Amino acid sequence: MASSVNGCYRQLRVWGSAVALLKPHAHGTEWKALEMVRTVVPVGLAIVLTAIGLLHFIWAFSPWPFRDAVTFTKTIGGSDDGVMPPTPSTLLVGLALVGGAVLTLMVNESLPGIGPDWLRLVGMYALTVVLLTRGLGGYFMNSGAAAEFQRLNTFVYSPLCLALAALSGIVAVAASRR
Repeated sequence: MASSVNGCYRQLRVWGSAVALLKPHAHGTEWKALEMVRTVVPVGLAIVLTAIGLLHFIWAFSPWPFRDAVTFTKTIGGSDDGVMPPTPSTLLVGLALVGGAVLTLMVNESLPGIGPDWLRLVGMYALTVVLLTRGLGGYFMNSGAAAEFQRLNTFVYSPLCLALAALSGIVAVAASRR
């Protein structure tokens, strides 16, 4: 599970990739933050983006896990009309989220990259800006929205987007410094 690297460092491996470099220290073990940024942050971001993207693929055809379209639109869309969002736009959002997950893993070099490095890096910064915009802009979406949506948008959706923006920004900055 652990192997010696450069003498006093030890490397913990999960799924064949480094998770963190551990350095013996007089007061315990010191984690090297750079390796955490290169492994845990991008993989965690990719997992969450993929999960949300898959939910959008499901929502293109079904209000699952809600019992009906009215409950779905009140909770997810912010309207009381029960009209599901258009299928093409919902699929496009799902594809963008899964694409963001793949991009994250390519920028992190966990997946083989497609296209020039600079373009993938620009894409990663663009993902950060989009998530940040949704996170901050989400608070302005509450005006006139259904009460269920307002509550979840304030305490779940917008903070989640801001957290994902921070993670994608960390991945982008780490990739810029390589």
